[in-house]
Amino acid sequence: MSRKRKTRRHQPRSARETEDQRDAFATLALMRRRRVPASLAAKEEGISLKKLLKFVRPALRKRGKDFVAKPSDRLLRPPMTALDAKGTRPIVVRGSKAAAENARYWNGVDDALKGKRSALKEFRGKKIPYNKLKYLTNLKTLRRLQDAGLLENIKEIYWRGRKR
Repeated sequence: MSRKRKTRRHQPRSARETEDQRDAFATLALMRRRRVPASLAAKEEGISLKKLLKFVRPALRKRGKDFVAKPSDRLLRPPMTALDAKGTRPIVVRGSKAAAENARYWNGVDDALKGKRSALKEFRGKKIPYNKLKYLTNLKTLRRLQDAGLLENIKEIYWRGRKR
């Protein structure tokens, strides 16, 4: 019986490495979205292939001389933002599916605040993956947070990738 090999995750030590890690995850997202190899995506994002491999190697598969993205991963993401009744707080998210769910929630919050009441229906009573918090779906509370100025730039809250 073979043992499952643990992958070591590189922990950023400085602000520069944290920025490189975010760029690596942005590159990984680009690779999945457009189905392009790592060399092209890294060039477009302005990150070296070496740095990309340093942060997201377990999410890539070698194909020929280049790397392609696996459909999903369980890598620990840089802190994302969650909502509770008091405002926003940073949370840790593990995996591409959990990160995508968090992004769908924020898009739903944006739609709900613009008038689409059913936008948060799928999140009612549901917990944020890998956290003990529940998704905030009460429209009155969301409006109160918006009036307090905590939801000014919703798209910037959950996306901290490269500014283009």
